Amino acid sequence: MFFFDFLIFSALSDNYNVKYINKNKYKNRIFNIQNISNHVVNDKIGIIDFRYILKSSNAMKLLGNKFLTLEKEINAKIKQKQIFLKQKEEILKKNKDNLTESEYKKRVKLFKKEVFKIQKKYKDERAILNKSFQKIQKDIKDLLAQIIKDVSVSKNINIVLLKENVFLFNNQSIDFTNEVLELFNNKTKSMKIIINSPK
Repeated sequence: MFFFDFLIFSALSDNYNVKYINKNKYKNRIFNIQNISNHVVNDKIGIIDFRYILKSSNAMKLLGNKFLTLEKEINAKIKQKQIFLKQKEEILKKNKDNLTESEYKKRVKLFKKEVFKIQKKYKDERAILNKSFQKIQKDIKDLLAQIIKDVSVSKNINIVLLKENVFLFNNQSIDFTNEVLELFNNKTKSMKIIINSPK
């Protein structure tokens, strides 16, 4: 009987401890949530439209125009080469009857080799253009991020949120997008776009 009573007492004690621990856990959670809440309220928040700045900036417009110009130049050269190769192929076909089978095959093989070489050349040029574009684009984004950081520090802003991720904000003064855009345009005014050329 004593052993049975002891087991019941132990079970009751265990339940009491579990309930006590859980209460403490909830208290700690409430305390942490309040702390986080107070921390966010006390911090100054700023909103920035990163995409809008990039799209509207003179630097990105300049880069985009430069890229399109160089791409058009490559396409024009490819078109000229295609016309040249088409003419060469027609001449080769016309001369087929005047050549031995082995000589014709040899010339066809050389022609295909030339076509492959030209295709590779322009493929490499496109790859270099794309790589240069991506590198400059990254540098521009990095510069913009640094400017945003500098402006936020000068304004004592501790938290900067991307406008695209914000559902609603009632105070328009926390959006400092236009200020950063103006500063970014000034910083990149004398920027030069240099595209690496193939060797």
